[in-house]
Amino acid sequence: MRKLAAVFLLCLYAVPAAAAVPQAVAIVIDTNRIMREAKAVVEIARQVEAIGARYGSEFKAAEARLRQEDQALTNQRGLLNKEAYKAKVQELRERLAQLRNKAQRQRTALDRARSEAVRKVQVQLLRVSRDLAGKLGANVVIQKAALVWADEKALEFTEDALERLNEVLPSVTIEVPQ
Repeated sequence: MRKLAAVFLLCLYAVPAAAAVPQAVAIVIDTNRIMREAKAVVEIARQVEAIGARYGSEFKAAEARLRQEDQALTNQRGLLNKEAYKAKVQELRERLAQLRNKAQRQRTALDRARSEAVRKVQVQLLRVSRDLAGKLGANVVIQKAALVWADEKALEFTEDALERLNEVLPSVTIEVPQ
């Protein structure tokens, strides 16, 4: 009898708690698509490509100069004493190592700058999603990839979010430290 009374009391307390939970009103946004198609993301990719190409051409030019110096040194081998030749070879190797280290630092800096620029887009997308949800009376935004099932036509607002993001953030400038 005590167990039955305890269960009854638990039921009485559980019902009001369940009633206090607000009803979820959700919208669906395909953030993966947005992060591929947004103007700012496309611009970031273009800038990264251009900066990477510039870095690549600078590296190739510097490497070509070092190869020319190496060839000239090889031609002088018979004219230099053994110690002088070894010293010049060592100096060329050090300069090549420095050049490769510089190229690696540039790649790392460009990757960081790209990540930071993409993060700015993601932050703005979060703001746009919140604003859109608020305007539509929604209290939940669901990433489309996480959705198991829903009436997508009624819930999906990807296009609206993409348009708004393109309005508020049409581009982001890559800032690579020198």
